[in-house]
Amino acid sequence: MKKIELKITTPRGLKFEEEADMVVMRCIDGDLGVLPGHEPISTVLGDGILRIHNNGSIKKLALFGGIAQISPTSVNIYSTIAQKPDEIDRERAERDLQDVQATIMEEKEEHQIRRLQVMMRRSLVRIEVSSHVSESPDYDISESDS
Repeated sequence: MKKIELKITTPRGLKFEEEADMVVMRCIDGDLGVLPGHEPISTVLGDGILRIHNNGSIKKLALFGGIAQISPTSVNIYSTIAQKPDEIDRERAERDLQDVQATIMEEKEEHQIRRLQVMMRRSLVRIEVSSHVSESPDYDISESDS
């Protein structure tokens, strides 16, 4: 079976590189799955979980915004933050989630609620990705991002 080459670059340089059977990413208008042979496209990424399917296993990374350039043989992702499970402080993410949820209940201004919802989404993404720390395959990621 053919593979697709995945590269993730952050401001610190190349963060992750691997061949995959399929890559599923969160775009601003929904999830996008990419298989080898995909038509060329560029897309804007939202906050979400990047799923890397390979040989029957799935790796998950927390990815916060950016762009993806897709060709029939590769997916190049440029993001400010990409975190693997063991780079996430789960306790902090859970505290952040509780704080945001409590503040949303008290907040009345629409722009503040939207900002808090973004913070809540990021905490939920980190919590889900961090739950795979012990069951995840090894990652070949050079440096951690915040």
